[in-house]
Amino acid sequence: NSMELHYSSTRSGMKKIVVGTLTELGRQMFDLEVSMVEQQSPRYFQRDMVNSGHRAASWCVSWKPVEGVTSSSSSSSRQAKMSFPELHFAMMDLGKFLNSSFFDPFSCCRQQFQLRECISASPSEAERKFAEVQGLSLDRQEEILLRATPASCLAAAWTDDHMKTCRKFWSSSVGTSSNYALSHDADWVDVFVSHSWQPPVDWEQMMGPDVDYAEIKAATLAVMAKDVATAQRSLQEWGQITFWVDKACIAQDHAELKAMSIKLLDNFIAKCDSMCVLFTWTYLERLWCVYEWACVLVHKPTEKVHLQTELFVKEETLPLYLGAVRNFSLANTKCGFEEDRRVLEAKINEAYVSKDHFEVLVQATVIALMARSMAFRAGRSPKLYETYYQPWVTLARDLGMNDLANALGSCDCLTWRRVSSISSSNCGAMRRTSSSLSANSTTETKDIVSPSSDRSQVVTPECHYDLMQMSIGVNSLAFHEVISDWFEIDVVPILAKFQETSTK
Repeated sequence: NSMELHYSSTRSGMKKIVVGTLTELGRQMFDLEVSMVEQQSPRYFQRDMVNSGHRAASWCVSWKPVEGVTSSSSSSSRQAKMSFPELHFAMMDLGKFLNSSFFDPFSCCRQQFQLRECISASPSEAERKFAEVQGLSLDRQEEILLRATPASCLAAAWTDDHMKTCRKFWSSSVGTSSNYALSHDADWVDVFVSHSWQPPVDWEQMMGPDVDYAEIKAATLAVMAKDVATAQRSLQEWGQITFWVDKACIAQDHAELKAMSIKLLDNFIAKCDSMCVLFTWTYLERLWCVYEWACVLVHKPTEKVHLQTELFVKEETLPLYLGAVRNFSLANTKCGFEEDRRVLEAKINEAYVSKDHFEVLVQATVIALMARSMAFRAGRSPKLYETYYQPWVTLARDLGMNDLANALGSCDCLTWRRVSSISSSNCGAMRRTSSSLSANSTTETKDIVSPSSDRSQVVTPECHYDLMQMSIGVNSLAFHEVISDWFEIDVVPILAKFQETSTK
């Protein structure tokens, strides 16, 4: 009739909840009076106790029958209110658990054992954070408030079992304590996610009635997480890649802490390794999206910004993208509160020469990043090149960005894709193949890596034909690498000039 209980949690201040819940359940489910006496933990548990602060405890738990109550009489009157799986699911969210049907017959005992008082005595994570940052410098506030969310909580492939849960998360911008609990304290985050919560008003018209905006977000981020995991560690660990998403990493239901976190947005972006933009054709219309873009251009090199457009760009939506960039203006951005506009303008005045310079920089970076994104698709056929890639070169020239247009025009993605072969034993990676072929060639032809690159290699027409014959398929990784190298060598320096002339 006794046992030792050793408890540890990721949250602090939970001891009273453990005691209150166990004593209540002992009486209501088993007609037992449960006594819990806190005691010193065993040696093997003490290290965890020290490391977890107030998040761990040990008790001697004992129990005895409640006087005047017989098990047979009370048991016969009980009826199950929910199955065990339903109970377990409810207990995953404490607030949901307390309001569930499981507690319907226990209202009198709630008062008797003061379960609600016990629970309310334990501050929420947001309240604890708010108390912790009072009076601290911005740097210390940033250290305490920076949080990260595992990709496994927010991202899913189309066929994953938890896609339904991810779709629910992305379907609404309204955040709760449950959403905040998805994230954890962090010193560094892999990817900052920039997006618009609401789909474009013409979403159904452009994409079709059965295409779910929330599902596309979850699926796109799963691809992003897998790409990052492959580069950093292993594909199998993609669920451990961390995202910064406002709904999960800012306490949405604590007004003061939320306002404090929003002021630190610039700092949070600086602590993220890269930025993923879920780039719809109305992204540049949203004031806060533009604000995030402004912060990123200050803290991150352009190659660290990844536009996720594969599922958004179609022949029907491409003109909308081109029009949004061509006509971009801060004055046309939309916001819910005029005070938000003043925050953005203050940020721009602080970091950029003028609004006009900032607008040009946004146009240039979007054109370049959209061209990089479209290059992978454009390499499949001349028609796709003309449809999806060439318009960005033309737009750059129309806006007077001739150097950028020339750099984008140097992308020979059709050739690069053709010579990216899976036959690594014969051809290998594209740069290695072109190098070995050029060693025996004397006739200079079009550079296979980049026409304006100092690392150019040459290929004779005969060798080019032989290379085509050896190709048995497209090596996507090799093609991706060459596109990335081209962008870094030929385009990034042009963007650096735009940034140099635009920022203070």
